Amino acid sequence: MKYDGQIGELKNLLPTAKNILIALPVGADTDRLSAALSLFLVFEGQGKQVSIVCEDTMTVAQSHLFGVDHVQKTLPQTEGGNLTLTLEGVAASDGTVPALEKLDWYAESSNLNLVFHVLPGQTFQPARIVPRYQGSGFSLIFVIGAANLDSLGGIYRQNAQVFSGVHVVNIDNQGNTGFGATNVVDSNAASVAEVVTFLLQDLGIVLDGDIASNLLAGIFASTDNLVSPKVNADTYMAVANCLRVGGKKPGAVSGQQTAGTIIGGISGPVPDLSALIPPSVVSAPQPSPEERPAGEGIVSETPEPEWLTPKIFKGTSLG
Repeated sequence: MKYDGQIGELKNLLPTAKNILIALPVGADTDRLSAALSLFLVFEGQGKQVSIVCEDTMTVAQSHLFGVDHVQKTLPQTEGGNLTLTLEGVAASDGTVPALEKLDWYAESSNLNLVFHVLPGQTFQPARIVPRYQGSGFSLIFVIGAANLDSLGGIYRQNAQVFSGVHVVNIDNQGNTGFGATNVVDSNAASVAEVVTFLLQDLGIVLDGDIASNLLAGIFASTDNLVSPKVNADTYMAVANCLRVGGKKPGAVSGQQTAGTIIGGISGPVPDLSALIPPSVVSAPQPSPEERPAGEGIVSETPEPEWLTPKIFKGTSLG
């Protein structure tokens, strides 16, 4: 259990979490995207309501990842969450409300009445009352490969209240502020996909071929096809775990490896070179040394053109 000590609370929350948000930072690369999509497929397979958001437009190079068509550029509208009524202009700098003695509430028919008990001689008049939902109904928020929440761009800046009061799971392998309620940040991991591979294992989640293929795509992309200096024994173990459940290495189609091979310094599909290979030459059977008369060499069945030309031999000695 690699991250077991960091995910105790997450293990308790995940089984009952119904609505999950997965958020990616601006400029998310294939590694981060593949890790996020792997989580998306896991939670979707568990029957949870799950959304994945990223401010970026997905590229053609990322179109091979399973589930990429589910990535949205804006936060989905959800129902539920905690309602907060903000009364502006009534609190002091020390956080107290000098004019207020206490607050009561009571139901009347289908209405809820809030009663603000004001101290004698004091004035209690909010400048404005602002209703807002905290959490917008999300049970958990997973943030993938972001140094901080601001890295999410407008996804966070325009929806900061959504992240308030919700358990945030922060997953990364680089410099990170540790902003989550749960932080799975492993600077020794070669990729975020590697971190997610072991996280899912620690959560007791069984991978399928599509999820494993996404994770492999992230690992290979982040490590330049496993040649990065950051590659270590855990990286190879993550790759092995993904291959074992049917994951395909990037570009593997119909069981043939078409990517990750470098020809002339250029990485790309492996071309069909069969047309450039000359047909094999089948020689006529030759007698074995035992069958061949002593001193006799191998004679071609097709004589050279000058072989049949008459020849005159001259010599200087007779007899």
